Amino acid sequence: MSKLDRNGDASISREEWRKKRIFDKVDLDGDGVISFDELQIRLGEKAPDPKSGIELPDAVSISAIRRGRHDSVQDLKDRGLIETGLYPVWGEDVSCRGIDHWYAMDYSQFRPKQAYHGGVDIPAPFGTPIHAVMDGEVIAVYAGKQSPRGIEVVMRHTPGESGLPLYLYSRYTHFQRMPDVQVGQRLKMGDVIGTTGNTGVLGCELKHEICRKSRRPVLHFDILYSGSEKYYDNGNMVIPFDAHWMDPNALFRKSMPVDSISMSALPKSEKAVRISYMLENGELHPADTRMIWPYTCSR
Repeated sequence: MSKLDRNGDASISREEWRKKRIFDKVDLDGDGVISFDELQIRLGEKAPDPKSGIELPDAVSISAIRRGRHDSVQDLKDRGLIETGLYPVWGEDVSCRGIDHWYAMDYSQFRPKQAYHGGVDIPAPFGTPIHAVMDGEVIAVYAGKQSPRGIEVVMRHTPGESGLPLYLYSRYTHFQRMPDVQVGQRLKMGDVIGTTGNTGVLGCELKHEICRKSRRPVLHFDILYSGSEKYYDNGNMVIPFDAHWMDPNALFRKSMPVDSISMSALPKSEKAVRISYMLENGELHPADTRMIWPYTCSR
């Protein structure tokens, strides 16, 4: 609050608020300024007055997805951020970009608190195009200047688009520059969202240590899911109602269940997941797939 309240009047004006696009949503009483109470409600740190008509996700969803300093690590584990043992495979005649940091990898060494990797990291050279993995709608674009995630795009996919009886949220981070996509824009599977970069606050910066090297260029890719169509945008991240984490590899099984407990219980013979993909010429494999790897593959 103090960082934004530059004139010290205990409120944040439109001029002081950085995210102009959502100012009116945060200014709950419409008085032209954001109070400390309104800011707490927006961040999910305070429950709104029941008479206000404002609805927030359940507390566990907020804690599990936000993963703030005081949020419970157990909440994110309960909502699926546990290792599954799944890994991607492709045909012998194709070359695709693989994962180097896996789902739910212990990230505590990179963070000030106990932490686990909420997705997969796929390294690629700077400027490599990143593609939409399914048809869907862009619901958030974040500059992420104070976030480890850096520049981020979030897409929402309906059951009709994915073929699964869930609302899915694909999240792409560390873009090289702000992508040329807009909130509300609909993208088709395979459309280019932006290019690979290394934006985002480093773990050593979060721990107030000296950073001796920068992040490699990489796409951090993750999937959230819910049975509810509702979600909440707190200005920094999208939090679905009744939110759960999904190992992105589980998405490419293309069938239920997708929850991490079920995935971790699979026999070793079923841990390898054959990934559907798009070639550099736009050819899909298999031809009828509804989802592809976020990078193109080559023969």
